[in-house]
Amino acid sequence: MPKGLSFFDPIIRHEVKEALEAGGEAYFSQNSEGTKNGLFIYDGYEATGTIFTKSREVFDHFYGLKPSSYIFSELEVAELPKEVWNIWQLDVDKAPSGHRFKHFVSMDYNVRELEQFMAATQPETNRRWVGVALTNGDRCFVVKIADRIVGIAWMTIVGGVARSHGLYVEPQFRRLGIMRDNLQARLIYLKSRHVHTLINEIAESNVASYSHAARAGEKIVGKIFLYTSPDHGTPS
Repeated sequence: MPKGLSFFDPIIRHEVKEALEAGGEAYFSQNSEGTKNGLFIYDGYEATGTIFTKSREVFDHFYGLKPSSYIFSELEVAELPKEVWNIWQLDVDKAPSGHRFKHFVSMDYNVRELEQFMAATQPETNRRWVGVALTNGDRCFVVKIADRIVGIAWMTIVGGVARSHGLYVEPQFRRLGIMRDNLQARLIYLKSRHVHTLINEIAESNVASYSHAARAGEKIVGKIFLYTSPDHGTPS
């Protein structure tokens, strides 16, 4: 894997592995000297991909490769409409302790149960990814009420870096402190594993999650942009 393509360098190899095992695709680009200067990961079920590059030429090529798709990239292209997401980072070692839990948080390894919850609440997710993620060491932290999952958060850990993603709480159970409890459980786990950095991405329009991250002590360290690739026959 080439270095310096992305803020997410530490976890890219892991992301590529999971994408391929879940039936997705991965493409490298290289310049005339044979140096790899771009990577594109794509999931056809989700019609979503991520371009890792610092080259506008490479971005344009990958951007036009999969029409009618959602494309993330840290490269900002001024003339293209986009949604801005902030990359948040938390120093796990400095996170405050002494949190008083209102809900029991556990790690769930039941593939069928998790697939059913994801299908009901986040139907755009490739269900094949759930089993792949658990096999590759991802952790899924859940809160249950009446033996039913009502809140969930996934976490990928590679070396000393962890990335939270797939956070969701069912609407009728929001504002009860479920996600705060879930975060604290993840932090306790990360400290036990000697993982020092937690990152996640939040859309600037998601005010509730934005406020939650700020209260937890997270800091904005970068941006990533969400584009929609054009339909077939539409000039890039």
